[in-house]
Amino acid sequence: MDNEVYLPRLIDKQVALELESFGAVCIEGAKWCGKTWTSRHHSNSALYLGDPSGNFQNRELMNLAPEVALDGKVPRLIDEWQEVPSV
Repeated sequence: MDNEVYLPRLIDKQVALELESFGAVCIEGAKWCGKTWTSRHHSNSALYLGDPSGNFQNRELMNLAPEVALDGKVPRLIDEWQEVPSV
């Protein structure tokens, strides 16, 4: 994704390395520490499950049709994926 104001982080090299080896990378940490920004920097598409627009329609779509919600350019950011534990 295009992040014009992204500031490089120490974890960037590790995330890039892990993405070369695995189909998914889970980035965990404290609230407001830059997890989403880092993930956006390394992704080509995104789905935001915590987005309240449309009455959380992305979360509902993930519950009803995960194959549709997961469709997108890879690597794909699934932000707040823990909101739908079945994924």
